[in-house]
Amino acid sequence: MRDANMRRWSRYTVLFAILVIATSVFAVLRSFTTKSGWASGLQTTDSYQTGGNLFRSTLGHGSGCPARLGQLYPKPPGSGQAYGQTTRVCNKKPQLLHSLSWGGRNGFEAPFSGFSCQYRWFNPTEMCMILSRFDHVVFLGDDLAMSVYKGFNILLREDLGLGGLRQWNLNKDERTKCQCDNQFTRMECSMHAIRSSEEVLQKDAADSHSSPYICSDTPHTYLQVTSSPMPGDMSAQFDRIIEPSDSYKPIPVIHTLSLGSSLSWPAATSSMDEILAHTDAASSGRGFPLLWLGPVAAGHLKPPSLIMSQGNNALWHYTIEMTKEAESRDMDVLNFYNLTIQANSWDGSAYGERVAVVQAMMVFNWLARVDST
Repeated sequence: MRDANMRRWSRYTVLFAILVIATSVFAVLRSFTTKSGWASGLQTTDSYQTGGNLFRSTLGHGSGCPARLGQLYPKPPGSGQAYGQTTRVCNKKPQLLHSLSWGGRNGFEAPFSGFSCQYRWFNPTEMCMILSRFDHVVFLGDDLAMSVYKGFNILLREDLGLGGLRQWNLNKDERTKCQCDNQFTRMECSMHAIRSSEEVLQKDAADSHSSPYICSDTPHTYLQVTSSPMPGDMSAQFDRIIEPSDSYKPIPVIHTLSLGSSLSWPAATSSMDEILAHTDAASSGRGFPLLWLGPVAAGHLKPPSLIMSQGNNALWHYTIEMTKEAESRDMDVLNFYNLTIQANSWDGSAYGERVAVVQAMMVFNWLARVDST
């Protein structure tokens, strides 16, 4: 009898162990295959480096640029230091966008923290995995979209120094003058901004200061639009990108129109409808996830002559109203007002590299949670 009880107990122990292992495996798999994006299983702390003058496991070039990850992203649990308002990771897309839109900084130029949960700082491998889920990624809009796209390229080229620019077009003197924040703050540098991944793949390899992408399977493009209807060449290029194909992979569109149209509500809503008309006409079973970017706040150097039309009161009302308009059209919304209200602006309207890289990483978080079916 005693031997029988022992055998029975052994069988129960083995079954229990199998159940625990199966449950753990299922939980891991589920975190990587959730409908709201497989990225809820990715890690943040692996790409966080304390000390140093750049985020070493994410960006490799431009070590002279004054950007440390600790200045941009709240320190994760276990770092032994304070880490902002929240450490809980946003696992659902609506929760993520709400938390990023309405979070804040604990002091001027402090790292931005989400309102109720935190976004992730992805490492290069993770960013490439996220992009592989799409056929193309399109940034469409005014200077804000261009700034975010520069940050996007800086991350993917691991280059703080000149990662947002066509560095192959720059002479030696321009390479020095246009580094780091000057990619964003000097007009003579911004005119060399990258417009598509295709041009980098075609031109960068032959340059003596080559700064290649960490991955290049998924193309991405910036289309400059400051009004609606959009210019004919931009419209034609957009249609070529989204034209029907046999691919099932979606094409996300990151869209904004704000200071470039003088905060015109009719222009913004017309532009939203125009983008929807293009994507509806191209729909062939493939999805077109749409993300509307709300404007940045006004810095303290905003010229007095623009305070009434482009000051924070006007920007806040524009943010709220365009959020309603975008959501009524089933667009996702990511607002940048709170991200920038306590950030340093060079002219009261534009922000530098630190803000752009954070904005781009927020877009990566949205992409990670977009449904790929």
